[in-house]
Amino acid sequence: MARFLRFYRNWSVTTKFVMIFVSILLVSLVLTGYTLYKQAAGSAIEQAQTIMEQNLLQTKASIEEKIKMTENISQIIAFDSRIQTLLDSDFTNESFQLQDYRDNVAPSIDNIMRQNPYIHSIHVYMSNPQIPELYGGYDGFFGLRRVESDPNYSALLADNSKKSEWRSVHKEKLLLVRPDVSAVADVLSYNRKIYSFHDFGIAGLVEIEITEKELFKSLRDSVSGTLGNVYIVDGNGRIVSDNIPEAYGENAEQVGLGNWITGGAANRLASVNGTRSIVISIPLSGPNLRIIGAFPVSHVVQKVQDSLYTTLFVLAAALLVLSLFVYFVTVKLLSRMKQLLKAMKQVREDSLGVSVPVIGNDEFSQMTHSFNHMTQRIHDLVERVYKSELLEREAEVRALESQINPHFLYNTLATISWVARKAKAPDVARISDSLAKFYRLVLNKGSSETLIQNELEMVKAYLAIQKFRFEDRFDAVFEVEDEVKDFVTLKNILQPLVENALVHGIEPKRSHGTIIIKASVEDGWAVLRIIDDGVGMTAQRIADIQAERPLASSGSGYAVANITSRLRSHYGEEHRLELFSRLGIGTVITISFKARRLI
Repeated sequence: MARFLRFYRNWSVTTKFVMIFVSILLVSLVLTGYTLYKQAAGSAIEQAQTIMEQNLLQTKASIEEKIKMTENISQIIAFDSRIQTLLDSDFTNESFQLQDYRDNVAPSIDNIMRQNPYIHSIHVYMSNPQIPELYGGYDGFFGLRRVESDPNYSALLADNSKKSEWRSVHKEKLLLVRPDVSAVADVLSYNRKIYSFHDFGIAGLVEIEITEKELFKSLRDSVSGTLGNVYIVDGNGRIVSDNIPEAYGENAEQVGLGNWITGGAANRLASVNGTRSIVISIPLSGPNLRIIGAFPVSHVVQKVQDSLYTTLFVLAAALLVLSLFVYFVTVKLLSRMKQLLKAMKQVREDSLGVSVPVIGNDEFSQMTHSFNHMTQRIHDLVERVYKSELLEREAEVRALESQINPHFLYNTLATISWVARKAKAPDVARISDSLAKFYRLVLNKGSSETLIQNELEMVKAYLAIQKFRFEDRFDAVFEVEDEVKDFVTLKNILQPLVENALVHGIEPKRSHGTIIIKASVEDGWAVLRIIDDGVGMTAQRIADIQAERPLASSGSGYAVANITSRLRSHYGEEHRLELFSRLGIGTVITISFKARRLI
């Protein structure tokens, strides 16, 4: 299985699509064909069972008609008054009685033979020994002594409860030797007792013989024989019909029908000598015979199979056509995928400006559209990162330039502070100390990040200097949570905004103002707010600042745009800068970014 999966993975997408499609259709074809075959075969077998049974019933009716006619003829002969008179006579006037036989009795027997050509012979056996034997071609009157010792006759003669009986297939009884007859026919015979008028004893016995070929003639003419084998079986299980010469005289067990020679009528599917067959068994009235037909199912479903093969051939042709259609459709669809794959390879080779034309609005088009959007985003991100790196390098250069000799700057400010204290000028000393602290925090050893605590200290130093300038016309209030001080922020993002609040908010007010700097942690975000109660801004100016459009006057718009650019470069989408202002009320600027501690 693992080897097949490895082999399957190496197939092309076109091959996989076509093979999966063919497999699905092939499985559907096999299941459909099998289902249709089972249904059609079952229906054909049921119809065959009905048709074959009807056919055998017709054969049975034909055979039983001859059996019934034979029994009726024997009854006519046995109750014929002329024959009974002849058998009861003492034959004292031989010439008269012989003439009566020739004129009345013999023509009657001859007439029966002519009217019923299927009868092979009629023998009348006479118990009166005084009557001479009288015979013709295939009929005659014979002495009972000829057969009374034969077991086939003696049992009937001795049984007073039986008037007649059928005898199964046997060789005909040749009472006369005829030079024109050499073969001895196989016949079935029907024997009936003739009773005397005088004492109701047995006056004779009439025997009517019918050849097997004549009695079972309808069996040979039946169409059922073309679909299987039909046998006539007697009570001993012997096959007595010669329509199948090789089975004639054999036992039914030898042809696999030993279980069907007794019981009532049956019509079932069974195995006959290893062949699945329809077996129909129908008993005959009269002789102890039975019609048994064995019809192989393969003969019945042959036409169904031929039809199925034709159907499968048509479906296979349709499968081939559909497979070719799927192949061409797949190739056509995958040609667009190949264009996309080619573009991906170009992207892998650092060609980010590639674009694939979008056709339609299907899944491939949506993939192409997403790919184009992705490459555009990647291109924008690369440019942004590139610009960010340039800005960072520029800042590093500036930091390096500012650190050329930071000790010289700090020493100079310390000297100014010393001179101011010597000259008893404490304000100058405080300004120089605040300026030194401010520059130390701004430089931050060249790093672009600093702790929020340091950023707040830098703002405090800046505001301490500005208080001298504004002559204490504003108050600065710091509301800082202890937790937020240890988180990291970009360096110098609060001072420009505080400066905007002083220059563009408090100073134009011409009255005392307040600046509130808040720092807190909210749901994992560090939040910094600068709130002033200055003159505020118009809605148009707020919209221009948020859209980063150039303003008529430099100042707050530039500072906000610069800080927004730095935040975007550093934090990506994980930051927010919100501006709220009302004229005459004041302004609130909120900066939020993911809280992160210094590693």
